[in-house]
Amino acid sequence: MTRTVRIAVAAASLAFAVFATACTTTETSRLALEWFDLGNTWSELKKWEKAGAAYSRALALDSKLGAATYNFARALAEAGDYTKALAMVEEIMASDPENIRLLSLKAFALHKSGNARAALTAYDAVLALDPYAPDAVFNAALLRSAAGDAIGAEADLERLLSAQPEDAGALGLYARILAELGKREKAIEVFERLKSSGKSDPYSLERLGGLYASGDDYAKAIEAYAAATLADPRRASAWFELARLKLTRVEDGKAGLEALKRALDSGFADKDAAAALLLESMLLEREAVTKMLREKKLVAADGSAATGAQTTDSAAATVDPASSAGATK
Repeated sequence: MTRTVRIAVAAASLAFAVFATACTTTETSRLALEWFDLGNTWSELKKWEKAGAAYSRALALDSKLGAATYNFARALAEAGDYTKALAMVEEIMASDPENIRLLSLKAFALHKSGNARAALTAYDAVLALDPYAPDAVFNAALLRSAAGDAIGAEADLERLLSAQPEDAGALGLYARILAELGKREKAIEVFERLKSSGKSDPYSLERLGGLYASGDDYAKAIEAYAAATLADPRRASAWFELARLKLTRVEDGKAGLEALKRALDSGFADKDAAAALLLESMLLEREAVTKMLREKKLVAADGSAATGAQTTDSAAATVDPASSAGATK
């Protein structure tokens, strides 16, 4: 299942380092601080390459400007130069190994450079110093879940939510992990809590619909899928599930065909799911459904999945990386 990471924003959420400096009131010192301030301005605008260039100029003028060193490393990480960012962070940490801000930045850069295991180790180092550091807890849970440790991720998120019960990103991830662990009723409860907060993302709403459908509660499933399409009118997988239920479970053929058209117009491309729909014994409007699916080349003439069937999780395939969750940290 595709998940939105909050790790990129975790680095972005780190406060700018604004420390007292050892600079004297020389012209060089004044110029260094001006470049430092310019770097902060570019950072606030998320112009990371320009920010990095400004911090670099500040450090060239005053190598003891510690705040610029940290902010330069952060700008490098945000701009995608993870190798250089990591080198700078390691250099700074040599004299300050338990700095939570630096550890978090290190973890972010490690994750983005593809070293998930080392990133998790770094987040765990943060949590050893502050067990409730919100971004670190969330990101550790995300990485643990991706590594197959759903139980560990569940424990992380329960700790985070005990301190921040309204954290939408944590609620969404927690509910998904509960569903993975087979804790259906509890997952529904958490998804509904997120929905009631008004902060539910389309993916979470769709997962909620799937949980209701798996328990044959079709009215609530349809409500959740409809909410997902309202949140994202081009969410093809939610439109398809809405169509499937209306055409096979609640006997609303007209609305089912309309939902199917919306799914196809939104780019629905899961050929296996399309073929499975035609195998439903209770399918309404079979002729019209078959024609629509054939026109989009999702099924062959005999109703089987067309050649080159897509077998991806349609719900996951349409997750917006920026939802983040997504919202996300």
